[in-house]
Amino acid sequence: MAEVRVIARSVARERKEDQLRGLLQDMLTPTRVEPGCKLYELYKSDSGGRFYFYEEWESQAALDQHVATPHFKHLEQSVGDLVTEPLEVSILKGIVPDNIPA
Repeated sequence: MAEVRVIARSVARERKEDQLRGLLQDMLTPTRVEPGCKLYELYKSDSGGRFYFYEEWESQAALDQHVATPHFKHLEQSVGDLVTEPLEVSILKGIVPDNIPA
């Protein structure tokens, strides 16, 4: 199965940055022990209030299982009032340079 890489972005509402950071940090421990989770890191941008998860999963099935967990469901239900827009989740696909055979 193909490994899956993800970047997820959230942008805090004014005066909600600390609450959002706490909610996102609460995802780290339970997610990192999930089957198929290879990497799950949280970053804060120097542009205020922007947070990014960088994730690596063994497969799409492992990522699908993550989305079905109680802690992910809690995030989905709790994040609405803390962000300026819906969470943006991007599945990444590697780009091979033109001069290197695939």
